[in-house]
Amino acid sequence: MSKQAVSKKVKELVEKHGLSVERDAQGRVVALNVAEYDHLRGRYGDPSKAQAPRQADVPQTAPSESYDEALRQKTWHEAERRRLEVEELKGKLVRVDEVEHAVAESGAAIARIIDRLPAAADDLAAAVAREGTHGLRVALKGLANGMRESIANELDKLVVSRRREDETEAEPVEP
Repeated sequence: MSKQAVSKKVKELVEKHGLSVERDAQGRVVALNVAEYDHLRGRYGDPSKAQAPRQADVPQTAPSESYDEALRQKTWHEAERRRLEVEELKGKLVRVDEVEHAVAESGAAIARIIDRLPAAADDLAAAVAREGTHGLRVALKGLANGMRESIANELDKLVVSRRREDETEAEPVEP
């Protein structure tokens, strides 16, 4: 920008937007707030008339805080949000709160089955008395298989009840 162009721009910003300047005795501008000048020029200036900065003049700092940059970021965030919503509808994504709830329910179901172990103490003692270590091993294997089957059945019930809840939520409510 030429000296005359800067002077003209300063005069315009002082008159229209209240740019802070210091004047000499003859009323000429001798000093101005450069940060305020840059801010006002960026806000009210015509970008089509601005010269492209040389590569050495381009700061290597944070992205532009201009309206266009904000609009670009907003558009990108909206597109990303919509993409995630579509992925969730397709069943490719699951919400964290739903996973946490499912894990808690599953853990509780498994804990209830494990808590039944003390009730098997008498049967295990009888197996040891009848057949020794081998009898205990066979009884523990049977108990473990039974617990595994019970856990699988409980988890299946949780899945079925969750699907019913999802289907109920997805159905539109008739007025």
